Amino acid sequence: MLLFALTIFLSAFLLFQVQPLIGKIILPWFGGTPAVWTTCMLFFQVLLLAGYAYAHAVIALPARRQGLVHLAVLAAAVLASAPTIFPPEGYKPEGDGVPLLQILLVLTVSVGLPYFALSTTGSLVQAWFSRLHPSRSPYPLYALSNIGSLLGLLTFPFLVEPRLGSATQASVWFFGFAAFCVLCGTIAVQTTRAGAAGRAAAGQATDASAVPAPTWGLRAVWVALGACASIMLLAMTNQMAIDVASVPFLWVIPLALYLLSFILCFSSERWYPRVLFYPLFVGATAGVVGLMLAGADAGIEQQALVYCAAIFIYAMVCHGELYRLRPHPRHLTAFYLALSVGGALGGVFVGAIAPLVFSAYYELHIGLVATSLLVLHAFRRDQRLELRGRPVAAIVLAGAAAVAYALWRIQTESPDSFRYIAPLAGALLCMLLFGFLWSLRVGTGPSDQVPQDSPAGPRWVDGGARINYGRARLAWLLPLAAIVLLGVNLGIEARYRTSEALTIERGFFGVLRVADRYTHDPLQARRILFHGAINHGFQYRAPERQMWHNSYFAEESGIGTALTRHPKRKLGEPLKIGLLGLGSGTLLTYGRPGDSIRIYEIDPEVEPLSRKYFTYFDRTEAKTEVVLGDGRLSLEREPDQAYDVLILDAFSSDAIPMHLLTREAFVTYFRHLRPDGILAANMSNRHVDIRPVLKQFAQHFGWSFVWIENHSDDPRGVYAADWGLLTRNQAFLDDPLVKARQGDTSGVSTDLRMWTDDYSNLFAVLKWVQGG
Repeated sequence: MLLFALTIFLSAFLLFQVQPLIGKIILPWFGGTPAVWTTCMLFFQVLLLAGYAYAHAVIALPARRQGLVHLAVLAAAVLASAPTIFPPEGYKPEGDGVPLLQILLVLTVSVGLPYFALSTTGSLVQAWFSRLHPSRSPYPLYALSNIGSLLGLLTFPFLVEPRLGSATQASVWFFGFAAFCVLCGTIAVQTTRAGAAGRAAAGQATDASAVPAPTWGLRAVWVALGACASIMLLAMTNQMAIDVASVPFLWVIPLALYLLSFILCFSSERWYPRVLFYPLFVGATAGVVGLMLAGADAGIEQQALVYCAAIFIYAMVCHGELYRLRPHPRHLTAFYLALSVGGALGGVFVGAIAPLVFSAYYELHIGLVATSLLVLHAFRRDQRLELRGRPVAAIVLAGAAAVAYALWRIQTESPDSFRYIAPLAGALLCMLLFGFLWSLRVGTGPSDQVPQDSPAGPRWVDGGARINYGRARLAWLLPLAAIVLLGVNLGIEARYRTSEALTIERGFFGVLRVADRYTHDPLQARRILFHGAINHGFQYRAPERQMWHNSYFAEESGIGTALTRHPKRKLGEPLKIGLLGLGSGTLLTYGRPGDSIRIYEIDPEVEPLSRKYFTYFDRTEAKTEVVLGDGRLSLEREPDQAYDVLILDAFSSDAIPMHLLTREAFVTYFRHLRPDGILAANMSNRHVDIRPVLKQFAQHFGWSFVWIENHSDDPRGVYAADWGLLTRNQAFLDDPLVKARQGDTSGVSTDLRMWTDDYSNLFAVLKWVQGG
């Protein structure tokens, strides 16, 4: 038993530690976009499915051949990954090509075989255990594997990442994998012993005729539950990463909660009381829809709390229902195979299908409705709530009071907002009424007497199990009405986001939307480019205002100061400017005759939109050139450009591309600057205060740090903006206007570990953590 437990624990630990490890290594290669993590999850889930399918096929072979085949797989995985899983530099993208396919190729080359070998372990080793010990349930081993998975995830951001560089992490992980192969190989050798294997197989054959095979309908429910849990995990993690940053910290917490639900649900049914989680499910749905309606106005702490709580609740409901529908151990590998098929389908839907089919982020909308329908189906199948009438009625009344109070507050404080949530309020009322009607059916049928796990043995679900004793059949129309109203509310949210759009383009790097606003006022009418929910520059529609310096790039802003007060500009000499991130092209308004502006843009959708819907390229006086690809990687490949000003404005939505803010990145930037050049970084962000990072880099490299903050000016279309400038140009620093605009940074602490390609700590610079 100890050997089985240790092997399964170590395999799960390594399986889930390699995910954030390899994800962080390749994140800077592909622009730091949240889609990198989504694609990684797609790869891992599909490979996990391949591992379960392999285990399901191998377990049907003669016992001796099972061990030999698996020994060959383990040996091949070790040879393919020795001595490290760090991906070769030659697989870095060149700027062209399809990012999704490039990421899948890098992952296949670096961790494909090891991850496949690890993914086979859970169900295969549990099946071997069940054959050798037919009287013992293998499901506790599944809970143990999830504990190992959880520890693998949590130790990465809190123990491994802060202490070891990425290259060391990759090498250490390989040696851990080699140790696992020794343990798993030992078990495989045991399966080749004809005597033990024969006795186990005979015992299995004796019981086989008494255990009916699961129906295809039941298998479909297994797949659907797994898919919904996967969709909700990925869609909500993606939503958080879009507006904050794509970093392991924000990947790990949702995935850890997802695994925690597995641990709890697969250890015992008592951890999943429906009477608690069904109301929580309804509340979580209301909270998520509320966040979606709030959009960019929601704070990071609100997003983190609501989305993470919702992920846990949805996962508990889906996995709790899965455990209730678990089969006899004879069909263990089929059960895990169906579960992994669902997970893979969810990953493929969010990571590959949705970006191609939808013009905006609609996968969360679909996931909410699909999961609600599936939960309704599960409750129709088995109506036990483990509590009888009065406690349920009390919960319903408490929920009704909470909903009534919330609606009264919203109607009082924001009557206009109430109409947006009216369908959601109707959905909640339908569910509360349904709960009240259900509470009246006290002791009405044998469903209250169905045993859970008992001393006599666990309760398995066979293919024909179906429990449905509801008397008031019309009451079941209420949950259906609630789901319809939920769909209406999600439709309102989607229409609100897209109603004013001239065009919407969704690609690997996010959703771009162009919209006209303030069209009733000829002087204020403007065309805006949105990335996600964030304004990425606009242009006035009035011809005389089209070349105004607006939004985050006003003349009094940090970048305006750098471009207008540079000593060469004051002497009338042309400037050579490098720009990471195009946006709408507003910065082209600073172009003067003789200037050259070289733009680095990673998203191939941005330049066509800028040229088609804005006139900045047509009207600028500077010579322009656009380089497609990640700005940092492009600069690393280029010879020194001798820029007078190098501008960092490469944010996707409100997220921070961490790979642009590391020591190694700044070495590259400074190499491309003239000795008297200026590095300007747009640090306007709702969630993150990046001043400590920039100030530390300035001190480390011996450059002066200037922080300029300007205030908004609505009549001129000027937004409040924060810019950090790093320079050695003393004439610029001595400029009276620069000194007047410079903010006081004496109180900005640099007492933090320097960010490198191996280490970064987003949590330390979050504004709400700092109390800002």
